[in-house]
Amino acid sequence: MQKKLIAAAVAGALATPVAIADVAVSGSIRTGVEYLGGGAAGSKWQVSDNFSRLRFKASSDLGNGQSAYMGYEFRVHSDTGHINGSGPTQRLSYVGIKGDWGSLSLGSQWSTLFNTVGSFIDKSNRYGGTANTCIQYRMKDSVYLTTSIGGFSVSADAQMYNGGDDLDRATIGTNISIGGASIGAAWQNHGANDCTGIGASLALAGVSLSGGYVEQQSGANGFGINAKIAGVWLDYEERDDGSDGVITGHYGIGLGGGAKAIIEMSNDGTDTKGIGMLRMDF
Repeated sequence: MQKKLIAAAVAGALATPVAIADVAVSGSIRTGVEYLGGGAAGSKWQVSDNFSRLRFKASSDLGNGQSAYMGYEFRVHSDTGHINGSGPTQRLSYVGIKGDWGSLSLGSQWSTLFNTVGSFIDKSNRYGGTANTCIQYRMKDSVYLTTSIGGFSVSADAQMYNGGDDLDRATIGTNISIGGASIGAAWQNHGANDCTGIGASLALAGVSLSGGYVEQQSGANGFGINAKIAGVWLDYEERDDGSDGVITGHYGIGLGGGAKAIIEMSNDGTDTKGIGMLRMDF
């Protein structure tokens, strides 16, 4: 009798419609041999991880054109074989709702500043970003909104830290594409450290050009420009804090099956560093 009751309960549970989110597992492992030259410690060679990550994403249909979505992304140290991260925004963790109106998400996620401006400046695999003086890449404790107004893609965020003010940072930004050109601009209210930036890109006759300018209210301003020609990416970035400009370049070869071999080198006028890396996305 007990076995019959258990079987009936299982059958009843299986017959009940249950909405289960579609879960996708993906990630990237990026490991290389790195050369660090100059500096007080001298030059050295080492095996280095290049921000490998393990990612889980899910979505669920809410009806009426709306859906819920989430993402977890964990930092993986491929050179030592462990998973963890230091710092409050090492990777991503967010949950949100989206529809024809746009999207609204909460958690640790890519910032408005990076999505609208910083991504024009830093296209490196490892060593770029000198000019992104006040650009947040990822932001913690955040609410992020995206929508479209006319031909403009508009995004905004509010950041409210545990133990901080009610509103610690607030950002608004926009992107627009016109033919082969894209333009982005953003402004962030951050007390005495407001951040303003503008970036743009242009594809012309087989050459991809991109760059931008970043201004910090009480800190260094930055400028960067980069170009990609025949698969070779070259970048120059500087900030007005007395430091030398930084020249970076990389070249990647697709090996098939999500695998890629990448070489990237950088020089700041004093020190040279570089990495030869194998990357596999899955």
